[in-house]
Amino acid sequence: MGFAAIRQAHLKQLISLLIGLIFCATQSVGQADFPTVFPQPILVLDQEALFTNSKLGQAMQLIQAEKRTVLLQESRLISDAFVVEEKRLTEIRNEVTAKEFRTLSEDFDQRVLTAREVQLAKDVEMQQSIDGQRRRFLVIAAPFLSEIMAKYHASAIIDQRSVLLFNRNLDITLEAIETLDRAFELNPNLATEKE
Repeated sequence: MGFAAIRQAHLKQLISLLIGLIFCATQSVGQADFPTVFPQPILVLDQEALFTNSKLGQAMQLIQAEKRTVLLQESRLISDAFVVEEKRLTEIRNEVTAKEFRTLSEDFDQRVLTAREVQLAKDVEMQQSIDGQRRRFLVIAAPFLSEIMAKYHASAIIDQRSVLLFNRNLDITLEAIETLDRAFELNPNLATEKE
């Protein structure tokens, strides 16, 4: 074997050795910087359907509807009372002096304004209560959703509204509704216990 052939053989060995060292170095750096992550499924849930169609969600909505009815009845009674009082003021207009009538009218207007402000504040409070109800529902549902997540070894559950396309087999909405329904049948106080 000539000198040139030996030199070329050594050069090939050196290049192979360098490639091997670079490959090992890249693998160890890659493993250190980027840990191996085994893919886990991400489940999809229709939060609105879970709230609207589950017995727990329906019970919570009924509670809010009853509160709303009470508030509307109260508003109607107050409004009717003011209509009667306004009619009475109109009737006595000619029986009292202009100054007395102005005093009565201003008092009436002030009470109407105050009543409206009170009712508006109650409406705002009712809306906050409805928003709070949704949060309470999710707090109550969370442990049951967690169980479903563990069952499928999933890494997350995301709301259907934030997904453009997904495999329908990943949708756990019906299973979540059935799970919540069973829990609610065992403990109907779930609808009120977090209030």
